[in-house]
Amino acid sequence: MSKLKPGKSPGRDNIHPEFVIHQCTTTSGWLCAFYTSCYQRLKLPKTWRRASVIALPKPNKPAEDPKSYRPISLLCVPFKILERMIHSRIEPVVDSQLPREQAGFRRGRSTADQVTLLCQDIEDSFQNNEKAGVVYLDLTAAYDTVWHRGLHLKLLRTIPDRHMVKFIMETLSNRSFILQTSSGQCSRLRRLKNRVPQGSVLSPMLFNVYIHDLPDTVSRKYGYADDLAIMLSRPTWKAMEEGLNEDMGTLVAYLRRWRLQLSIGKSVAAAYHLSTREARRELESSQE
Repeated sequence: MSKLKPGKSPGRDNIHPEFVIHQCTTTSGWLCAFYTSCYQRLKLPKTWRRASVIALPKPNKPAEDPKSYRPISLLCVPFKILERMIHSRIEPVVDSQLPREQAGFRRGRSTADQVTLLCQDIEDSFQNNEKAGVVYLDLTAAYDTVWHRGLHLKLLRTIPDRHMVKFIMETLSNRSFILQTSSGQCSRLRRLKNRVPQGSVLSPMLFNVYIHDLPDTVSRKYGYADDLAIMLSRPTWKAMEEGLNEDMGTLVAYLRRWRLQLSIGKSVAAAYHLSTREARRELESSQE
């Protein structure tokens, strides 16, 4: 409760953060007892399962295109407190099992670390007189395509407390949202089948669990949440391209198995070398 920030918008229950920040000791005790009851009975109030989504226009984008808007999901404040409680309890267990190449939403790790590491590895390839190839992978609506059954299986493999896993999956089930516009118009209630909720404190950690078992590759991996890059350096173009293509085939098969979609348009490949003669050379790919 102490981590709540005043001035934030409320969820569907219209409970503002200030209500909780300034509540008395008796109310805090009642709320803790209510959380305990929810956990023991594996039940949540219906209001906590509903989100209000506000569509904010992106700058310099055409207003008639739905992709020109950024959705902001507003969750109920008491539910966000409950999520923080769950997060603090499972974080030590989950973080110890995540791979080193995953830096997204983890203590002491950031995008700067991954960028620095990638740049250093590319420079090392120059020192070894090798050519480095990097493929930058982007997933389409990564959080929105998380398969609940697959996530349930991976949580059971990661968290030893089965009751906690059941409770986490209960917070993800039967969720819905209502889209609101700046003019006050509202859509009808929409049901969500798969995905982890946007705006949730737990969602980044749950996504990390969902992709923590990426297959081994010859290429080195650099990850930050749903952004992934692989790099391979070899003395010849042929050896480097063959290695990257083989690793890409392995990763694409993994993504298909777990129902994640690779964005072909946003995924790019780049070559790094010191040969001015081949400055415009592009990597050859065998992937469709």
